[in-house]
Amino acid sequence: MKKSLLTLILAIAFAAPVFAVEKGSMEIVPKVGYVIEPVMVAYKDAGEKYGYKQEATFSLGADFYYYVMNNLGAGVGVNYVFDSKFNDGWNKRDSMGATNIYVAVQPVFELQENKFIDKIYFLGQLGYGMTRYDNSGYYGSKKYNENGLYWAIGAGVEKSNIIVELVYSVNYFKIGDWNGSYTNRRTAINAGYKFSI
Repeated sequence: MKKSLLTLILAIAFAAPVFAVEKGSMEIVPKVGYVIEPVMVAYKDAGEKYGYKQEATFSLGADFYYYVMNNLGAGVGVNYVFDSKFNDGWNKRDSMGATNIYVAVQPVFELQENKFIDKIYFLGQLGYGMTRYDNSGYYGSKKYNENGLYWAIGAGVEKSNIIVELVYSVNYFKIGDWNGSYTNRRTAINAGYKFSI
């Protein structure tokens, strides 16, 4: 199913040869997101791996793009993921969230003679993530702010400057002097409005 969906998206993209954005253009895109059940994954030194689900939450962010080519934007962005509590196999009073700063690329393609969608685009993000982990429910008022790599990939559509996108992202981090390493994986549905500048 995933392979068929990817094939369809690529077919649409390459069947749309019209350049969507003029070279030298700039835009700012504020966004709000719904994060679907984040998962923290713990990797222990013995090779064990555990996953702990969190409650759904929301995010706020903004991207700035400069189009270095007619259909390729490069830029920077920031994303704030609101803390959400654990609801599966973990102390339910604990919570986790993140703030991410990143560089981004965004190829954009215009769809000709389509009444519902003006453009489709893909995105990639790579940067620095600051993960907030409140472990006060287990150890008593113990809070951690841990940093590490952040990356994301996604795809979206645009109609009359309104964008909707689906993004998968991962934060890497450690927790204090705890054994092993951790990731926080999220799938988000974002909506926003593109302002040309």
